[in-house]
Amino acid sequence: MVDGAGAKTALLVVGFGLGGAFPTVAVTTVAELAPPARRGGALGTMNATVTTAGLIAPAVVGSLVDSHGAAGYQTAVVLSGALLLLGALAAFTLIDPARDAARLNA
Repeated sequence: MVDGAGAKTALLVVGFGLGGAFPTVAVTTVAELAPPARRGGALGTMNATVTTAGLIAPAVVGSLVDSHGAAGYQTAVVLSGALLLLGALAAFTLIDPARDAARLNA
């Protein structure tokens, strides 16, 4: 959606490069927030959610490419970026480790 190969490459590197750190941060956040008795279940639930997304994504991208041709790849990248942005905004606004740990340990 931007002009120039350099700008496109930079946005892809930043967007998907930062996105690669999310799984590590997510596991650490869940392990930190969940009480010891619930930690295994919380990590299992998170892993199941991530795995389900990994099963759905190829079907969605394939459907976009089938219906839009080569432009479907651009739509898939924009959709991925939008979902990453939405997830980041949700995390920034909803995660408060001190509040959540106190509430879960009560």
